[in-house]
Amino acid sequence: MELKEILTISGKSGLFRLVSNNRSTFIVESLNDGKRFPAFARDKVSPLEEISIFTNEDDMPLKEVFLKLYDFNGKAPVDAEVYGNNDKLKQLFEDFVPDYDHDRVYVSHMKKIVSWYNDLVAHGVLENELNSSDDEEDTKNDEGALQLKNNDNKPNMSELKKTNVNTQMPKNATSKAQSRSITTKPKAK
Repeated sequence: MELKEILTISGKSGLFRLVSNNRSTFIVESLNDGKRFPAFARDKVSPLEEISIFTNEDDMPLKEVFLKLYDFNGKAPVDAEVYGNNDKLKQLFEDFVPDYDHDRVYVSHMKKIVSWYNDLVAHGVLENELNSSDDEEDTKNDEGALQLKNNDNKPNMSELKKTNVNTQMPKNATSKAQSRSITTKPKAK
């Protein structure tokens, strides 16, 4: 299960996994009890990947918030004692997202984020997300190293001689790309 499959539905508590969708209906499954039901287009359905929190500089995607909390909390769920105490909850956010906007991120938002975080940890979603992001970074690093190798290799003289620099372009063409696309009328016999 990936984070992009996890949804929140306005007016319903908890998180839901997208099972299937068509034009006007989503079939979702509750992460808490596994029950499936339809969510309609009129319901406010939001993927967790599209939600962010306010910070002093720029908005921070919720995925990034979850992963920071996951690393900060030692890959464990947040303790119920912290969840129940507003001051401890504010201190937790101060510790792992120090630049969150204190005026626009309320305690109710923090409680919702921590609740969702605990659900995601319980279902192993954040572990999968962390592993997939590590794999993507490794792939990007490998491609970057390969690209640097190719840039270091200079073409030899025989390759340069093979390119035809003296091709004639039609008079009405302004570039070689246009010269390939311009066609002439066949001569009348």
